[in-house]
Amino acid sequence: MAVIMLCVRGQRVLSLKRAVLALSIAFPIVACSRITLTPTLTPQGKTVTVNGKATYQTISGWGASTGYNEQNNNLNAAQADCFFSTSNGSCATGSSIGLEWIRIQDNATPNSAPDLPTLQLAVARGAQVLLGFNGPPLDSGSYAGQASYMVGKIQYFQSNGVPISYIAVINEPQDTGTTAAAIDTFVASYLHPALVSAGLTSIQITLPESADWFVTDYVTPCMEDANCTSYISAVSGHEGFYGQGSEGADGFAGGWGCCVDFAAVPVPSSAAGKPVWQTEISGGASGPCSVDSYLANFDSSMTPDAITWAYNIHMFLTEVSGSAWFYWNLTAETVNGPTACNDGLTDQSNDPTKRFYVIGNWSRFVRSGWVEIAATANPQSGVYVTAFMNQPNGAFAIVAINQNTSSISQIFTLSGLSTSSLTPWITSSSLNLIPQSTVSVIGSNFTYTLPAQSVTTFVSPGGSSPASSSRPAS
Repeated sequence: MAVIMLCVRGQRVLSLKRAVLALSIAFPIVACSRITLTPTLTPQGKTVTVNGKATYQTISGWGASTGYNEQNNNLNAAQADCFFSTSNGSCATGSSIGLEWIRIQDNATPNSAPDLPTLQLAVARGAQVLLGFNGPPLDSGSYAGQASYMVGKIQYFQSNGVPISYIAVINEPQDTGTTAAAIDTFVASYLHPALVSAGLTSIQITLPESADWFVTDYVTPCMEDANCTSYISAVSGHEGFYGQGSEGADGFAGGWGCCVDFAAVPVPSSAAGKPVWQTEISGGASGPCSVDSYLANFDSSMTPDAITWAYNIHMFLTEVSGSAWFYWNLTAETVNGPTACNDGLTDQSNDPTKRFYVIGNWSRFVRSGWVEIAATANPQSGVYVTAFMNQPNGAFAIVAINQNTSSISQIFTLSGLSTSSLTPWITSSSLNLIPQSTVSVIGSNFTYTLPAQSVTTFVSPGGSSPASSSRPAS
């Protein structure tokens, strides 16, 4: 199979498709995009090559939302441990998953937040908070008042022990009639000056959180405005599965399992150099969550539900070069109940689903600040691989999905990485992110049998940093 590694300095390159085979190189690079010249796998393509010297986007983290209008129950301390801790044994049914982010949908009421106890518990366990604002459309008659409201709400949360790291200025702007030009004007001329005046200069901004991913371009006016783009730390959107038509769009082509093959929608080229965040996705459609063809009905199983979400994360990382991935709800919305809605990482009683643990195969080990590194993405039918490294100490993790109904023997070769052993953590029909016996790495190689319909994360114990490799702009 022929593969091109395209490396540049100073900007993100939008690849046609991420490579199926990682190319070993002997020199440090700044940023890479991978272009595969043929989509077919050869028998020689079954080895996964993981190359610690070829780096891609920096990871911003993993999270989920607590939505003010979803009537979610607040978490207790043990449940918060299960979501946000990386200490083993924090969940009654399996390992904790170490989410680093919690996203709150503002309730549009000053000095009020029904989800405050959950937010406080999350922050106490190290989670950062993304505050997304709902409200009327942004327009010239409301700019000053809305900027003042946002500053006041940030101050309310912070006075209650919930520091805000990021804000999203308008949730799903197409539902309010807000225009891209209005977002540009509001951020540059009203919101940022209001944050500066209030001493909130550490607050980062993401936009536009549109419901149709980037089918509608809400970012280019800001990106092309020097008075706006410098204040934007990430661009963000909500992915498909919520409904049909344009709302079924995501950043990549290729559905799997129950789901249709949505059209690929690229991030606007004007946003090159900004990290790309997916801040909302779930199987739950609007109303009573009854559209079964989009994973809407409650399903806590490994397949098709959890293995489909694993594939979604893999494609988001490899096709979109995404940096942050958020499921919609921490817990199933109680207004409809667990038998009706598949929009939570847990059921209505806060019992984790299999998708909860599958997300943990990334979130518990691949932490913010790590970088994705090159790995053979699809070494054999039904097997998908991503890999990541903590550059300061050389620790790394490899995540392998096996969609097949039978176990698969997989060979791995390490390049630019050093370890004598790895610990596999498995989520399957019978395991909930549980560590297994260590695997020896001999001569930079190891072989492992991936269980049927499973996700396995191979975790290194860390060690000395490998040869330097520059981090790309993401």
